[in-house]
Amino acid sequence: MAEVIELDQVDALGAGALGEPGQRTFLIQARKDEVLLTVLVEKEQVALLAKEATQFLDRLAEEYPETTWDPDPGLAGAIVRDAVPLFRARLIGLGFDPERELVLLELREEAHSDEEGPPPQPEDDDGHVARIYATRAQIRAMASSGAVAVTSGRPTCPLCDQPMDPAGHVCPRWN
Repeated sequence: MAEVIELDQVDALGAGALGEPGQRTFLIQARKDEVLLTVLVEKEQVALLAKEATQFLDRLAEEYPETTWDPDPGLAGAIVRDAVPLFRARLIGLGFDPERELVLLELREEAHSDEEGPPPQPEDDDGHVARIYATRAQIRAMASSGAVAVTSGRPTCPLCDQPMDPAGHVCPRWN
């Protein structure tokens, strides 16, 4: 049975990276009162979450126009700081509670299986599940800060589209 962590309505939410370009650690963090949840994610997950969350909120606004406006999204995107991650996210999902006008961000831990074959189904996992409820403004700000973190890494080579190290880049196109 999965261990469920529920932060219903968070005070702050952020996605970002720590460390030097090329050696960064990507995190999603949520704070509710004195509890800080830190989840390790991949750079590609942050990039996809930023894109998908924005599109999700745009589609959602068509059916459920925002009736409340949150001028201070709760330090969204500004809270990513060095902390020990509780788990690594394998699956990330978005949902919406129209009655409370809150977005659900669900993070599921990577399954640990010693057996070969297909991975276990999400409902069979023994790992952590984090359910984070946030305002639309907090989700938008988190998506924005995540997109900035993804693009603020190493520059890409114009010839091969691979990241260039500060110490030098050996482009395979020049061989």
